[in-house]
Amino acid sequence: MTSISHQAPRRGTVALPTLWFGIFGAPIAWALQLIINYSLVAHYCYPSDVPLRVPRVGGVRGVAIVVSVIVVVIALLALATAIRSWGGIRHGHGAEHRQLAEVREERARFMAYAGILLSVVFLFATLMNTVPLITSSLCMY
Repeated sequence: MTSISHQAPRRGTVALPTLWFGIFGAPIAWALQLIINYSLVAHYCYPSDVPLRVPRVGGVRGVAIVVSVIVVVIALLALATAIRSWGGIRHGHGAEHRQLAEVREERARFMAYAGILLSVVFLFATLMNTVPLITSSLCMY
C-alpha cells in the first residue's frame, strides 16, 4: 500500500474556477447565443403584426454572425481549458483507484472530463445555430 503524505497531493494542479469554466463556459456561451440572436432577429423580422421577408435594418445578419463567432470562440476556449485540466490531473500519484476517492482527487478528474464532454456537445450546438445564419434567409415565414 502506498503512503500518502497529504490528503490531495495534486490539489493545486488545476484551480477550481478553471474546472468550473471548463464545465459551464460552453453551455453559457450557447445560451447567450440563443438569447441574443433570437431576440435580435425576431425583433427585426417581426416588428409588428406582419412578418417581414427582409429585416428593415441592414446589418442584422452581420451582427448575429459576429455574436456567433464570439460564442464559438468562448466554447473553444472552454473545451481547451477542460482538455488542459484533464491532462494536468488525469494521472494521479500512483495510488490504487479506491484510494483516489479517499484523497479527493476524483472530483477534479470528474469535473475535467465532464467539461470536455459538455464543451464538445455545446460547441456542436453553437456551430449548428451558426450555420443557418450563413446559409438561409433570416426572415422566414
